[in-house]
Amino acid sequence: MCWYFGETFCRFHSSLELSFCYSSIFHLCFISVDCYVAVTDPLIYPLKCTVPVSGMFIAVAWTFSILYSFSVVFTGAKDKGIHELVIALSCVGSCQILFNKTWVILSTLLYLIPFFTTIALYSKIFAVAKQQARMIEMMSNNTQSSDTYSDRVSRRERKAAKTTGIAVIAFVIFWSPYSIIVITDAFFNFITPPLVFDIVVWFTYSNSAINPLIYSVFYPWFRRAMKVIVLLHPYGMDIIILIQWIRKLNFKGRWTFNSLRLL
Repeated sequence: MCWYFGETFCRFHSSLELSFCYSSIFHLCFISVDCYVAVTDPLIYPLKCTVPVSGMFIAVAWTFSILYSFSVVFTGAKDKGIHELVIALSCVGSCQILFNKTWVILSTLLYLIPFFTTIALYSKIFAVAKQQARMIEMMSNNTQSSDTYSDRVSRRERKAAKTTGIAVIAFVIFWSPYSIIVITDAFFNFITPPLVFDIVVWFTYSNSAINPLIYSVFYPWFRRAMKVIVLLHPYGMDIIILIQWIRKLNFKGRWTFNSLRLL
């Protein structure tokens, strides 16, 4: 398929495409950091994971993604050494993102480092959550009432860890084919047929559509927020509930990175 909107807009489109992808990866990694602190140190968590801290993580994710993507695409660094191949594979007016081996390796590292960081943190999270569950069960056998504030907080944070863990698994499933194809093409002269590549790319993009569905299944407040945002629900009560929830989180210092992330 050919591109009919000019080279400048093609580069802008490609830069945004990469920015959104990397931002999604970094957000998922930062959420795992948030869950790790929440589960392993719930008493200190409200002091560490405040609104400014969450905003800083979000700013870092977006700023780095945008600067990296636009600099790579607009400087032409990704085409160095493969200009003839780019010309051979391109049609008149085409808009294709091709990376040389150097940038493929760097881009792969930008994917693998957050990925393995996330996996390592979630391994620790689930180990701690399992240990906490055993401790709560032992305490419930010795006391009549185990439904204390700390118990409720612990259960809530374990639920958040489970939900985001499902999101991580979905991320691996949707991103693995694209990563394999990009690495293979860079070292074997782009042997993947264009149609197959487009299918894999859109399969990867669909991960961003799956994440809101995952959170909607587990969190009623997320469903209400989606109802207000997507459907522009006219009933004022939903909006009032959402505003009260946001104010409550701000007051208690409990606005987590999960709450701020836009999937």
